[in-house]
Amino acid sequence: MGAGGVPPDGEDLAALLATGELDVVGRISGSSNVTLLATCRAGADAVRCVYKPVRGERPLHDFPDGTLAGREVAASLVSRAAGWGVVPTTVLRDGPLGPGSVQRWVHPPRDAPLDEEAAADGVVEPADGALAGAAPEQDDAEDDERLLGEPGAGLVDVVAQGGTPRGWHGVLDAWGPYGEPVTLVHADDPRLLSVAVFDAVANNADRKAGHLLLGRPEAADPASAAGRGDGPPVHGIDHGLVLHAEGKLRTVLWGWAGDPLPDVELEALERLRGALRGGLEEALRPLLTAREVRALRTRVERLLRGAVMPQPPEHRSAVPWPVF
Repeated sequence: MGAGGVPPDGEDLAALLATGELDVVGRISGSSNVTLLATCRAGADAVRCVYKPVRGERPLHDFPDGTLAGREVAASLVSRAAGWGVVPTTVLRDGPLGPGSVQRWVHPPRDAPLDEEAAADGVVEPADGALAGAAPEQDDAEDDERLLGEPGAGLVDVVAQGGTPRGWHGVLDAWGPYGEPVTLVHADDPRLLSVAVFDAVANNADRKAGHLLLGRPEAADPASAAGRGDGPPVHGIDHGLVLHAEGKLRTVLWGWAGDPLPDVELEALERLRGALRGGLEEALRPLLTAREVRALRTRVERLLRGAVMPQPPEHRSAVPWPVF
């Protein structure tokens, strides 16, 4: 980070990500689409970020080609407008491999458990000289040793059937790799509930546990729920498969299905409804189709009318695979 300090999530960070010099450091291992670790620099300030070029998107049968980067940005705008702070600041811009989304990297808290398996496998494949640009500064390199936090943010787990911890919700029963009966569970945590409500609004088709990360409080938008809450904020990443006009919600966070929405989440939905009427729809139109924007408005209205969390669908898969 520069001497002046990188701003937290919000408009100032969006401006830095949109206009700073983007240097690719390497490729994130195991991603289904081309996902690059980069540094965005503007003057004395530098921030780690994720760059996903449109040309690296894998074609899908149920999402239009070349639209995933725009959906990443739309998800960030929706999250910010509601005041959740779930999605790190994300912009659409040109980069070394053409247009794509650029999102603030979520560094885990300095004292949080890390993803030891990913660290052993190698989180980042170094870029070749043609892409790497300037070598990362020493401060960046030291922070990169803590690139990935624990999958599921320590709030989603798989336990033996009958072993759901107190204060956790069971989501589904299944069998483990050796045929043992297991249960997918998640914590009854208000930070996680905000993610679940965001996912219902965004019609998230791919809320895996591995897409949930603990962040650093100083990096979260101080005006958001993530920035005001107790403990490290919980962020969601990988939002290329959101905001489709047809129902596609697939998530590991079904523990609140049918539960009444608490007042704090109803207030967030009211803020989002007001933002849609006040200009957010215009901001989303370059990123989504008109039908997708209308469907977003309808989902918000339906959640406010019913004031309960949605139930999992019976006619299709309700959980992504793999769950982590």
